[in-house]
Amino acid sequence: MNIFFDASAMFKRYSGEAGVDRVLQLQASASAVTAAVHCKTEVASALMRQWREGAFSNEEYERVLADIHADFDELSVMPLSRQAERYAIAAMRLATLRGMDALHIGTAQAARVDLFVTADRCQAAAAQAVGLKTELIEV
Repeated sequence: MNIFFDASAMFKRYSGEAGVDRVLQLQASASAVTAAVHCKTEVASALMRQWREGAFSNEEYERVLADIHADFDELSVMPLSRQAERYAIAAMRLATLRGMDALHIGTAQAARVDLFVTADRCQAAAAQAVGLKTELIEV
């Protein structure tokens, strides 16, 4: 099963937030794990925000960032395509979405994934509205 993780779900792997066990379980069961090209930047941004707030020491930040880079090297990272962009724009018409969230949905549609995983309720509803089988990781 090809499973797509958006940044909100993927970040749980590194932050230890509630839902991390389900994310790890889904990743372990997947035959392929797919992410959008901008996902790593969003995950790194969330990590940096927590580091600035004092949640991580410099050493922890560097270690986790290295883990993020290594993990993303193992994923199927989908580039932004015209088709993904068209799907993203269509998703924004159906639901109130930020552009980056819409690009996750559009990329998942273009990649024809089997399951879209997010921790964002609005994004989950939008993904379902465009026909993606979706799992919302609850907190």
